[in-house]
Amino acid sequence: MADDDIAVRMMEALQDAPSLQLYQMRALIDGLLAQPKRTVAARAALHLGQAVQFIDHRTGQMRRGKLIARHDNQATVLEEDVRRTWKIPYVAIEGAPPAPGSGAKPYEPPPEPAMQRGQRAFQIGDKVTFDDAKGTAQVGIVMRINRRTATLEAMDGRTWRVDFQLLRHVVEV
Repeated sequence: MADDDIAVRMMEALQDAPSLQLYQMRALIDGLLAQPKRTVAARAALHLGQAVQFIDHRTGQMRRGKLIARHDNQATVLEEDVRRTWKIPYVAIEGAPPAPGSGAKPYEPPPEPAMQRGQRAFQIGDKVTFDDAKGTAQVGIVMRINRRTATLEAMDGRTWRVDFQLLRHVVEV
């Protein structure tokens, strides 16, 4: 039996139910869907690039897409036909076989961005240079490595705290 037939039969059966009972059923269903074990199980069954199906909450229509990102309680799904992304709770998504003739390939996430130069690139005792606020080149020795900055002692005796991104190693020839 098709899912559409089941949905039509449920709608017909519930059509004459009192509103209070419908609201009570909704509260029970919402409570079941909010159980953490359901979210954990649904998330574990999904992986990036997987073909999935989900219900468009606005129309009740079943849609198909590809899982492109996973978050704590919801996933991002790309509906490829219309190039639209959806953020959907895990419990509202299920895996689906790729559409016939789609030739769907697994999703490959973009490469990680290059690691920024940070505190790992510098060590205490390194000779470095940077431009001060006036644009004047300053040369100094790294005296301390902080979380976001390095503490330097400049050649003129002043102490500076400089962001790692502004520092350059001095190469002595």
